[in-house]
Amino acid sequence: MRPKLVMSGNPMADKEDDVTFAIKSGFDGIDWSFARDRVPLENRAKTRFISQVRRLQDHDIEVRFHTPFLNTEIGHRDDKIAQWAMDLHRHTLELVAETGGKFLTLHIGLGSIRDEDIFHTKVNENLTALKAFGLSHGVTISLENLMHGPTSFPEEWIEILEQVDISATFDFGHAKGCPAVVKGLWTPMEMVYQVKERLNHAHIYKEENGEGHIPPETIDDLGIDLLDALMETSCRWWVIELAEKKAALQTKKLLETYIEPSLSGA
Repeated sequence: MRPKLVMSGNPMADKEDDVTFAIKSGFDGIDWSFARDRVPLENRAKTRFISQVRRLQDHDIEVRFHTPFLNTEIGHRDDKIAQWAMDLHRHTLELVAETGGKFLTLHIGLGSIRDEDIFHTKVNENLTALKAFGLSHGVTISLENLMHGPTSFPEEWIEILEQVDISATFDFGHAKGCPAVVKGLWTPMEMVYQVKERLNHAHIYKEENGEGHIPPETIDDLGIDLLDALMETSCRWWVIELAEKKAALQTKKLLETYIEPSLSGA
Protein backbone atom coordinates (compact mmCIF):
# COMPACT_ATOMS: atom_id res chain seq x y z
CA MET A 1 0.00 0.00 0.00
CA ARG A 2 1.29 3.45 -0.92
CA PRO A 3 2.29 5.60 2.06
CA LYS A 4 0.37 8.79 2.64
CA LEU A 5 2.59 11.86 2.31
CA VAL A 6 1.50 14.16 5.07
CA MET A 7 2.02 17.82 5.88
CA SER A 8 3.07 18.77 9.40
CA GLY A 9 0.89 21.45 10.95
CA ASN A 10 2.89 24.14 12.71
CA PRO A 11 1.55 24.42 16.30
CA MET A 12 2.22 28.18 16.37
CA ALA A 13 1.12 29.05 12.84
CA ASP A 14 -2.22 30.30 11.52
CA LYS A 15 -4.12 27.07 11.01
CA GLU A 16 -6.21 28.51 8.19
CA ASP A 17 -3.02 28.94 6.16
CA ASP A 18 -2.04 25.33 6.87
CA VAL A 19 -5.47 24.05 5.83
CA THR A 20 -5.45 25.97 2.55
CA PHE A 21 -1.88 24.93 1.77
CA ALA A 22 -2.58 21.25 2.43
CA ILE A 23 -5.59 21.31 0.09
CA LYS A 24 -3.83 23.18 -2.72
CA SER A 25 -0.57 21.23 -2.53
CA GLY A 26 -1.93 17.71 -2.86
CA PHE A 27 -0.95 16.31 0.52
CA ASP A 28 -2.70 13.11 1.55
CA GLY A 29 -3.08 14.25 5.13
CA ILE A 30 -2.08 16.71 7.80
CA ASP A 31 -0.52 15.95 11.16
CA TRP A 32 -2.20 18.64 13.27
CA SER A 33 0.05 19.81 16.10
CA PHE A 34 -1.17 21.56 19.22
CA ALA A 35 0.94 23.92 21.33
CA ARG A 36 0.16 23.37 25.00
CA ASP A 37 -1.08 26.94 25.50
CA ARG A 38 -3.09 26.98 22.27
CA VAL A 39 -5.29 23.91 22.46
CA PRO A 40 -8.69 25.20 21.27
CA LEU A 41 -10.78 24.18 24.27
CA GLU A 42 -12.82 27.37 24.60
CA ASN A 43 -16.13 27.23 22.68
CA ARG A 44 -15.38 29.78 19.97
CA ALA A 45 -11.89 28.42 19.30
CA LYS A 46 -13.19 24.85 19.37
CA THR A 47 -15.90 25.63 16.82
CA ARG A 48 -13.34 27.16 14.45
CA PHE A 49 -10.97 24.22 14.93
CA ILE A 50 -13.66 21.63 14.18
CA SER A 51 -14.70 23.60 11.10
CA GLN A 52 -11.12 23.59 9.80
CA VAL A 53 -10.76 19.84 10.32
CA ARG A 54 -14.11 19.24 8.58
CA ARG A 55 -12.92 21.31 5.62
CA LEU A 56 -9.89 19.04 5.25
CA GLN A 57 -12.01 15.92 5.59
CA ASP A 58 -14.38 17.23 2.91
CA HIS A 59 -11.37 17.23 0.56
CA ASP A 60 -10.51 13.61 1.54
CA ILE A 61 -7.49 14.79 3.51
CA GLU A 62 -7.01 12.66 6.60
CA VAL A 63 -6.17 14.44 9.84
CA ARG A 64 -4.18 12.94 12.70
CA PHE A 65 -2.96 14.76 15.77
CA HIS A 66 0.23 15.52 17.63
CA THR A 67 0.87 17.09 21.05
CA PRO A 68 4.41 18.51 21.27
CA PHE A 69 3.62 19.93 24.72
CA LEU A 70 6.86 21.36 26.09
CA ASN A 71 7.49 20.70 29.79
CA THR A 72 4.15 18.95 30.21
CA GLU A 73 5.24 15.70 31.79
CA ILE A 74 2.78 12.95 32.66
CA GLY A 75 5.57 10.98 34.36
CA HIS A 76 6.83 13.81 36.56
CA ARG A 77 7.80 12.95 40.13
CA ASP A 78 5.64 15.87 41.34
CA ASP A 79 2.06 14.57 41.40
CA LYS A 80 0.56 18.03 40.77
CA ILE A 81 2.65 18.54 37.63
CA ALA A 82 1.86 15.05 36.37
CA GLN A 83 -1.85 15.49 37.04
CA TRP A 84 -1.93 18.83 35.21
CA ALA A 85 -0.27 17.15 32.22
CA MET A 86 -2.74 14.27 32.35
CA ASP A 87 -5.70 16.64 32.45
CA LEU A 88 -4.44 18.54 29.40
CA HIS A 89 -3.93 15.32 27.44
CA ARG A 90 -7.38 14.05 28.39
CA HIS A 91 -9.01 17.31 27.28
CA THR A 92 -7.06 17.11 24.02
CA LEU A 93 -8.11 13.52 23.41
CA GLU A 94 -11.74 14.53 23.93
CA LEU A 95 -11.26 17.35 21.42
CA VAL A 96 -9.69 15.01 18.87
CA ALA A 97 -12.60 12.58 19.31
CA GLU A 98 -15.09 15.36 18.58
CA THR A 99 -13.63 15.70 15.09
CA GLY A 100 -13.71 11.96 14.49
CA GLY A 101 -9.92 11.82 14.84
CA LYS A 102 -8.48 8.39 15.55
CA PHE A 103 -4.76 8.91 16.20
CA LEU A 104 -2.62 11.12 18.45
CA THR A 105 1.15 11.17 19.03
CA LEU A 106 2.49 12.25 22.43
CA HIS A 107 5.83 12.47 24.22
CA ILE A 108 7.72 11.70 27.39
CA GLY A 109 10.52 14.07 28.43
CA LEU A 110 9.91 16.84 25.89
CA GLY A 111 11.45 20.14 26.98
CA SER A 112 13.83 21.00 29.79
CA ILE A 113 12.65 18.46 32.36
CA ARG A 114 15.50 16.60 34.03
CA ASP A 115 15.59 12.84 33.49
CA GLU A 116 15.75 12.28 37.25
CA ASP A 117 12.40 14.08 37.63
CA ILE A 118 10.68 11.50 35.42
CA PHE A 119 9.61 8.30 37.18
CA HIS A 120 9.43 5.20 34.96
CA THR A 121 6.62 3.64 37.00
CA LYS A 122 4.52 6.78 36.76
CA VAL A 123 5.18 7.02 33.02
CA ASN A 124 3.82 3.51 32.54
CA GLU A 125 0.83 4.03 34.82
CA ASN A 126 -0.20 7.30 33.23
CA LEU A 127 0.40 6.16 29.66
CA THR A 128 -1.74 3.11 30.40
CA ALA A 129 -4.47 5.42 31.71
CA LEU A 130 -4.24 7.68 28.64
CA LYS A 131 -4.29 4.65 26.34
CA ALA A 132 -7.53 3.45 27.96
CA PHE A 133 -9.04 6.94 27.95
CA GLY A 134 -8.14 7.41 24.29
CA LEU A 135 -9.54 4.04 23.24
CA SER A 136 -12.78 4.77 25.11
CA HIS A 137 -13.09 7.80 22.81
CA GLY A 138 -11.97 5.95 19.67
CA VAL A 139 -8.45 7.43 19.67
CA THR A 140 -5.20 5.42 19.54
CA ILE A 141 -2.15 7.05 21.15
CA SER A 142 1.44 6.62 19.96
CA LEU A 143 4.69 7.43 21.75
CA GLU A 144 7.43 9.25 19.82
CA ASN A 145 11.17 8.76 20.28
CA LEU A 146 13.03 11.96 21.16
CA MET A 147 16.63 13.14 20.85
CA HIS A 148 16.91 13.84 24.58
CA GLY A 149 15.26 12.41 27.66
CA PRO A 150 14.11 8.85 28.44
CA THR A 151 12.83 8.00 24.96
CA SER A 152 16.14 9.04 23.39
CA PHE A 153 17.48 5.70 24.66
CA PRO A 154 16.17 3.08 22.22
CA GLU A 155 15.97 0.35 24.87
CA GLU A 156 13.90 2.54 27.18
CA TRP A 157 11.58 3.76 24.41
CA ILE A 158 10.99 0.17 23.26
CA GLU A 159 10.49 -1.05 26.83
CA ILE A 160 7.79 1.57 27.45
CA LEU A 161 6.06 0.68 24.17
CA GLU A 162 6.04 -3.00 25.07
CA GLN A 163 5.07 -2.64 28.73
CA VAL A 164 2.17 -0.30 27.99
CA ASP A 165 1.43 -2.03 24.67
CA ILE A 166 1.00 1.14 22.63
CA SER A 167 1.86 2.24 19.12
CA ALA A 168 5.07 3.96 18.07
CA THR A 169 5.88 7.16 16.20
CA PHE A 170 9.39 7.10 14.72
CA ASP A 171 11.17 10.43 14.19
CA PHE A 172 14.07 10.36 11.70
CA GLY A 173 15.97 13.35 13.10
CA HIS A 174 15.55 12.33 16.73
CA ALA A 175 16.80 8.84 15.95
CA LYS A 176 19.83 10.10 14.02
CA GLY A 177 20.75 12.53 16.81
CA CYS A 178 20.13 10.41 19.91
CA PRO A 179 23.20 9.44 21.98
CA ALA A 180 23.01 5.70 21.24
CA VAL A 181 23.09 6.30 17.47
CA VAL A 182 25.75 9.02 17.65
CA LYS A 183 27.95 6.63 19.66
CA GLY A 184 27.37 3.81 17.16
CA LEU A 185 25.51 1.56 19.61
CA TRP A 186 22.30 1.56 17.54
CA THR A 187 21.29 2.53 14.03
CA PRO A 188 17.98 4.17 13.09
CA MET A 189 17.19 1.11 10.98
CA GLU A 190 17.57 -1.16 14.00
CA MET A 191 15.14 1.06 15.90
CA VAL A 192 12.57 0.76 13.09
CA TYR A 193 12.94 -3.03 12.94
CA GLN A 194 12.46 -3.33 16.70
CA VAL A 195 9.12 -1.47 16.60
CA LYS A 196 7.89 -2.42 13.13
CA GLU A 197 4.86 -4.34 14.43
CA ARG A 198 3.54 -1.30 16.32
CA LEU A 199 4.73 1.55 14.08
CA ASN A 200 1.88 3.91 13.10
CA HIS A 201 3.62 7.17 12.18
CA ALA A 202 6.94 8.43 10.85
CA HIS A 203 8.30 11.98 11.06
CA ILE A 204 10.58 12.51 8.08
CA TYR A 205 13.30 15.11 7.51
CA LYS A 206 17.08 15.04 7.18
CA GLU A 207 18.20 15.84 10.72
CA GLU A 208 17.68 18.17 13.66
CA ASN A 209 20.12 20.79 14.88
CA GLY A 210 19.89 23.70 17.32
CA GLU A 211 17.86 25.71 14.82
CA GLY A 212 15.22 23.09 14.04
CA HIS A 213 14.53 20.48 11.40
CA ILE A 214 16.78 20.41 8.34
CA PRO A 215 15.25 19.48 4.96
CA PRO A 216 16.94 16.99 2.64
CA GLU A 217 18.52 18.15 -0.60
CA THR A 218 18.52 14.64 -2.08
CA ILE A 219 16.79 11.39 -1.19
CA ASP A 220 20.14 10.10 0.09
CA ASP A 221 19.98 12.73 2.85
CA LEU A 222 17.02 10.82 4.31
CA GLY A 223 18.75 7.46 3.96
CA ILE A 224 17.59 4.96 1.34
CA ASP A 225 18.18 2.05 3.72
CA LEU A 226 16.06 3.74 6.39
CA LEU A 227 13.24 4.43 3.94
CA ASP A 228 13.45 0.82 2.73
CA ALA A 229 13.13 -0.36 6.34
CA LEU A 230 10.11 1.88 6.82
CA MET A 231 8.48 0.48 3.67
CA GLU A 232 8.75 -3.01 5.19
CA THR A 233 6.53 -1.97 8.11
CA SER A 234 2.80 -1.30 8.14
CA CYS A 235 3.44 2.42 8.74
CA ARG A 236 1.75 4.39 5.97
CA TRP A 237 1.57 7.81 7.64
CA TRP A 238 4.71 9.64 6.51
CA VAL A 239 4.82 13.13 7.99
CA ILE A 240 7.13 15.60 6.28
CA GLU A 241 7.98 17.43 9.48
CA LEU A 242 9.22 20.72 8.08
CA ALA A 243 7.77 24.11 8.96
CA GLU A 244 8.89 25.90 5.80
CA LYS A 245 6.33 25.16 3.10
CA LYS A 246 8.69 25.30 0.12
CA ALA A 247 10.97 22.77 1.80
CA ALA A 248 7.97 20.55 2.61
CA LEU A 249 6.91 20.53 -1.06
CA GLN A 250 10.43 19.75 -2.27
CA THR A 251 10.68 16.87 0.19
CA LYS A 252 7.27 15.60 -0.92
CA LYS A 253 8.57 15.44 -4.50
CA LEU A 254 11.70 13.57 -3.37
CA LEU A 255 9.62 11.00 -1.52
CA GLU A 256 7.30 10.57 -4.50
CA THR A 257 10.30 9.74 -6.71
CA TYR A 258 11.38 7.14 -4.15
CA ILE A 259 7.95 5.58 -3.51
CA GLU A 260 6.75 4.91 -7.04
CA PRO A 261 9.69 2.66 -8.10
CA SER A 262 9.54 0.94 -4.69
CA LEU A 263 5.91 0.00 -5.21
CA SER A 264 6.48 -1.19 -8.78
CA GLY A 265 9.42 -3.33 -7.71
CA ALA A 266 11.84 -1.43 -9.91
